[in-house]
Amino acid sequence: MVPARTGVPARSLGLAVAALAAIVAVVLGLALDGGRPARAQESSLVESQPADGADLATPPDAIVLTFDGPIGNANQVSVACNSDPVSGIGQPVISDDNLTLTLTLDSPLPAGTCNVGWGVSQPTGEPGANGRFSFDIETSTAVTPGSSVPSDTTGTTAAADTGSGTSSDSADSVQDASDVSDGATWLGRVLSTLGLAVLFGSLVLILVAWPEGPEYILAVRFLRSVWLLTLVGTLLYVVALTAAVKGESFGTGLNPAGWIDLFDAGWAGRAAVARLVLVVACLWVVLRPERIIDPTTQLPAIAIPTLAVVTLGLSRTGGDLAVLGVIAGIGHALAMAVWVGGVVLLARVVLAGPGEEDLVHAVRGFNRISGPAIVVTVVTGLIQLYRLDGGSLFSEPHGRVLLVKTVLVAAMLFVGLTARQVAQARLARAADLTPPTADRLRRAFGTEALIGVLVIGLSGWLLSFTPGKIPATDGVDYVIEEQFLDPASSIDVTVSLAPGRVGLNQLRVEVREPASDLTGLTVTFVPPEGSGARGVEQSIPLSGAGIAVSPPDYLPLDVAGAWTMKVSATTLTGNLADATRSFDVRTADGETLTPGIGTTPVAPAVSAPTTTATALTTTTVAG
Repeated sequence: MVPARTGVPARSLGLAVAALAAIVAVVLGLALDGGRPARAQESSLVESQPADGADLATPPDAIVLTFDGPIGNANQVSVACNSDPVSGIGQPVISDDNLTLTLTLDSPLPAGTCNVGWGVSQPTGEPGANGRFSFDIETSTAVTPGSSVPSDTTGTTAAADTGSGTSSDSADSVQDASDVSDGATWLGRVLSTLGLAVLFGSLVLILVAWPEGPEYILAVRFLRSVWLLTLVGTLLYVVALTAAVKGESFGTGLNPAGWIDLFDAGWAGRAAVARLVLVVACLWVVLRPERIIDPTTQLPAIAIPTLAVVTLGLSRTGGDLAVLGVIAGIGHALAMAVWVGGVVLLARVVLAGPGEEDLVHAVRGFNRISGPAIVVTVVTGLIQLYRLDGGSLFSEPHGRVLLVKTVLVAAMLFVGLTARQVAQARLARAADLTPPTADRLRRAFGTEALIGVLVIGLSGWLLSFTPGKIPATDGVDYVIEEQFLDPASSIDVTVSLAPGRVGLNQLRVEVREPASDLTGLTVTFVPPEGSGARGVEQSIPLSGAGIAVSPPDYLPLDVAGAWTMKVSATTLTGNLADATRSFDVRTADGETLTPGIGTTPVAPAVSAPTTTATALTTTTVAG
């Protein structure tokens, strides 16, 4: 007998769902905002000229950014065209109403794709918002800015000429996939995860306890609909992730050729591509679900969706005990899929109406396999909690969202145990599934399934945050790392740069000591003497132990050669004034200049302006 789809859930289920949603909203609000002091609203970019994704026939004369609220005076705008940073641009000028930032371009930009990175401060002087956008230029008669240098600075001519018109390795411009997230990436990740979990859990339940399932047209349609949802979600995830790791607009990720860049974006990027391939392969199973119970096709039919779920466990591979983390992540994904996927199949198909004895066996079979799945889900979840967050559950956004997820899992477990008790009592000696029993069990398992969907949504959101025990350097190859250790002032600071080449670099500053009462932390980058290049002075928004990280394309280093790094700060026990370290900046294509170039003046020293940068974000170090 084929079960028929029933009507809407009873009023009591609706009230229960509404109450649960209200509780989750309150807990989530307390978890994310409770206990934090009020902070001024950061101004957001509302318009740019040129607009993001614009196609221009000729180069613009200026770049104009318009914000929805006042901004401060410490702002930074950088431009890179065809992967080559544009040097020689001035400082952006703020309007009288503090709402508009204008960067005048004295020289035309080259033809091709130009990326603009910006960071602004708040009116109070604190770091504000930052972001990026891109546009395309069809034609230009100008030489690429930065491709020519004054003739009296022969020590830097080779560096500038080498970098002119040369693109750096693609891996240098691609972020780690586990470090990026936006709205489209989150939505695609959640839809892909939910679809895979339901598809895999349904096939496992059919394989173990409901071999009659493929005979039901409702079950076949359900599996095909779930597969379609999974495919759409995975495609959205791959497209959005491709754009995010390259720092480009969503439209650029629509080109399948660009998906190859995900192989340079760490294991999370490779797993995304593998997931898409495996999801497409799952069509072979859902077109004929009986393959899952046919001994001749059973192994590949279950292996394909299993491997697809395994890719979910590779979303985050960093942190302490990385091997254990990968094993726990894969186990967590498989067990969660069996639990959530099985309960969704029960609520939507098996218990859709009264039926014969095979439906009773399906419910009993799920009760048997869901027990071990729940245990594995909880244990592996606790392992990941300890490995990634440790004692920072309340101090970091990742930990606070994880606490909310834990509350929902506990609620799901409570509802699930209650549903299993009801099923055991009503189906102990039942030969078939009666309408009252089907209705009651559907409501119970349906509530459990709904909470499971919310948990998967939070799991996708968790990947947007950096866990407390994973350093912000995860996935970034900082080729330059200089430590400043001063026992007199109790200062222990490490400054890191990537990729350490001519152009825009990522800056990371980690303060290990002191734990608090640190003021005036500033890092200054002084160019090679006689180069005429501009220096950069960066104020670091840390008052104690923590990490400050800039966007990937942020800190401009205009020439190759021997630079000087200076760190200044004050503590309760003393001052650290202009402590210096020397470091080498390579050319744009990665070559190191011969010793002495850039360190000895070959012409009278040229006064270089100092740029003030502001767009760093901070992370407090746990413990």
